[in-house]
Amino acid sequence: MKENVVKVIVGVICFIVCFGIGSSIGANLFGNKIEEKTYSNSGFTITMEDGFYEKDYIGATFYYESQNAGISVVKETYEDLSSLEIDENVSLEEYAELVSYVNETDNEYQKLNDQILYYTYNNTASGKNYSYMTAVTKGNTAFWIINLFCEEDNKDTYFPKFEKWLATIEVE
Repeated sequence: MKENVVKVIVGVICFIVCFGIGSSIGANLFGNKIEEKTYSNSGFTITMEDGFYEKDYIGATFYYESQNAGISVVKETYEDLSSLEIDENVSLEEYAELVSYVNETDNEYQKLNDQILYYTYNNTASGKNYSYMTAVTKGNTAFWIINLFCEEDNKDTYFPKFEKWLATIEVE
């Protein structure tokens, strides 16, 4: 009799442990429990998935990359833009038009909110197809260009995340 009770107790404990481990793995696999982290640099703050690490990238104020996505950010101060007659009085829409003109694109910007305009496009780099979401925003001392990217095959997964992350941006 004692032996049967011990077997039942051991069985219940194993079930609870296995269920707990399985639930934890399932939550992580199905995106139910992805940790977020706030990244700040040079007066720019964004909240994204945890797991991004900073890398050097020529031409970017800063650059972060994870296993499946990346972000480059360029800060263009009003002082740096003064030779182009761009200052704090230039609207976000006017700046977005200038960015399109300089980059020789005719992408149509979409409005995420009052502070963020963005457009999307695809491009090939190093033999891989990538999808990009490029956004602009305006701060007290600078305009910012934010370029989020992932492999084109992951676009449907990451573009909704990119929009969510862009909505968290704060700039000085």
